[in-house]
Amino acid sequence: MKRCNKCLQELDDSKFGFHSASNYLRPECKKCNNKLAKERRDLYKKQGSPPTKHTCPICLRKEDEVSGLGGKKLGPWVLDHDHKTKEFRGWLCHPCNRGLGGFNDDITKLTRAKKYLHHTKWWQVWK
Repeated sequence: MKRCNKCLQELDDSKFGFHSASNYLRPECKKCNNKLAKERRDLYKKQGSPPTKHTCPICLRKEDEVSGLGGKKLGPWVLDHDHKTKEFRGWLCHPCNRGLGGFNDDITKLTRAKKYLHHTKWWQVWK
């Protein structure tokens, strides 16, 4: 049994697909993944491709610096969108998109993370 991170239902493992080119299950069930895939397809049709000479607005890296960071089969940019409103937000590199996803786009959590990094004397852990 596994809990879908989108619909929050506890489901049998057979209701989850595998990550592409890996042997572990996706965090969302197949039904939710199909719904997300449709949202992304619709947004891609509407938005087209990222602009040429695009730079990630978060880490400021260029295409040649982020190519391959999402895997061998994926391009350098991810279409980022608000999962609640379904609105397109921009093109991000894979690491920055995963970072936002790890915080579930929660501004409060991101603010706490920033304060943590800014105020924590993390280097003392290694002494």
